Amino acid sequence: MENNKFKISVIMSVFNGERYLQESVESILNQTYRDFEFIIIDDGSADRTPEILKDWAKKDLRIKIITNEKNIGLTKSLNKAIKIAQGEYIARQDADDISLPQRLEKQIEFLENHPEIKILGTFGYSITQKPKILGKEIVPVSSQAIKKTLIKRNPFIHTSVMIKREIIDRVGGYDEKFRTVQDYELWFRILRIAEGENLPLFLVKKRYRPEMISLKKNKDQLRYMLFLQKEAIRRGDYSKFSYIYLLRTYLSLKCPLSFKIFLKKYFLKKRNVFKDYN
Repeated sequence: MENNKFKISVIMSVFNGERYLQESVESILNQTYRDFEFIIIDDGSADRTPEILKDWAKKDLRIKIITNEKNIGLTKSLNKAIKIAQGEYIARQDADDISLPQRLEKQIEFLENHPEIKILGTFGYSITQKPKILGKEIVPVSSQAIKKTLIKRNPFIHTSVMIKREIIDRVGGYDEKFRTVQDYELWFRILRIAEGENLPLFLVKKRYRPEMISLKKNKDQLRYMLFLQKEAIRRGDYSKFSYIYLLRTYLSLKCPLSFKIFLKKYFLKKRNVFKDYN
């Protein structure tokens, strides 16, 4: 990576995302930090997504569009983007989320000044379709708190992370066996060999769309989470007492989806979504 053309590669995968795509792409192009390429994988979209992307690519040469002939899923699409990325750092952006203008600037400044940190996320706002702010998502800040939280739940907001390219190459990218919770699985591998932190700044807006949460997808996510948590304990990364933390995931798996959506909405309206993250 000695001849990188860009400092940062922002990667996005989109499938039939016409409704929020304009706003999401624009939020990256309007960043105060300008030295980046923007790799967007169109994962076999059948709506106006290809047209929207072509219009943006004409306006900004930093955009690179890769079109999948058929839908291959988020995990494989992200790995595809990583393989062609030239940046020293890889930043994630979901196709319906928003990055606030100083996001990349704040993250690259921190990572350049703290080379021991290989993955960096941020706090975020949860928003509705409009978008209206539902609440704040506060995640653990220090590396120690992040590793302690990992066995309980995801300590990063996926759309907020920036990762040193060298560590992604070292662990081998996203595991394509995981069609969901691919980020959670990746964090387990990265945090076994490297340090990660979260900036205590609200630099992203994550769109919450309860109508997009299917029963099957939700159950698949929770089953994968249980598997990853059990494997981490089996490997000895966490003590056997940590099995108590798996109870939350197990109960969520057995809980009706409608009740989980109700609880999510309720807690998002609180000032801090996760008050135990200090």
